[in-house]
Amino acid sequence: MLSRNASPFPGALLGALTVLSWAGFNVAAKAGIDAGLSPAALSFLRYLTPAFLAVPLWVWLRGRSQSAGLPFTRLLVLAFLGGPIFGFVAVAGYQFAPLSHGLLFAPVAVFVSGTILGAVLLKEKIAGPRIFGAIVMFAGLALLVGVETGGLGAQWPIGIALFVTAGTMWGGYTVLLRHWRIPTFEGTAAVASLGAVFAAIAVGPFAWDSLRVAEAQMVMIQIVMQGLVGGVISVVALIAALQRMSTQTAAMLPTFTPAVALVIAWMALGIRPDPSEVLGATIIFAGFALATRRHLQFPRIAQGKTT
Repeated sequence: MLSRNASPFPGALLGALTVLSWAGFNVAAKAGIDAGLSPAALSFLRYLTPAFLAVPLWVWLRGRSQSAGLPFTRLLVLAFLGGPIFGFVAVAGYQFAPLSHGLLFAPVAVFVSGTILGAVLLKEKIAGPRIFGAIVMFAGLALLVGVETGGLGAQWPIGIALFVTAGTMWGGYTVLLRHWRIPTFEGTAAVASLGAVFAAIAVGPFAWDSLRVAEAQMVMIQIVMQGLVGGVISVVALIAALQRMSTQTAAMLPTFTPAVALVIAWMALGIRPDPSEVLGATIIFAGFALATRRHLQFPRIAQGKTT
């Protein structure tokens, strides 16, 4: 629990690192897809690579008395909600609906599910300014991604349902990390280790053909960006951030990912954003400022209780 005089900046910095990690490995994934890697190969590298570090660390931590009480069933739930199955559901939506739908509906589902579960499990109050700020953020997100409405096939509702399911899974993952008070390092090691098992079983058989013919340099880039940045740094940063900010604030973080990804893609790949994308990103940041202006203590401290 945070003290009354706790600084809000560690939580803000960890939240920023989380978003930078998400945006970075997504931009790298786009570059990998363009280079011929399959989604299965990217998912395989994202969840299997961290196991080489995570499994020994987890075994060591489990052997220590202060960490032996972390229930295995809870870790299985977290690995299910935030692991390869979550990734598969999110990516599967693009078979039925365009990219813009995934970039819009998934973050909305994360915020809604995270807010509701946070209120139920963590007794966090749903403040009016936070809801208004979130609406502004989603308006900016809709402008940024340019929601496509024409030329859609009859199966687009399936895609939206999958995006909403993936967003709800991630919202539950975020809330349960804090509700169960998962330790930063053991939580990261455990989720990564179990995620690797799921990845080997679920996507491993479909990843080999793509990895076998890919350029070695691109595979190494993806090992770093998917495995290290996506599979380790983003998980550590999120778990640590949740110890310093409310889950309602954390549930807004995915909304930033498309905006930050635009900047990274511009700098790394030379893809210049158009004016509507810049305006949409600006509105997103303004909405976040509105939503959190009364909640600068991530989370707010009132009468010695966390809200």
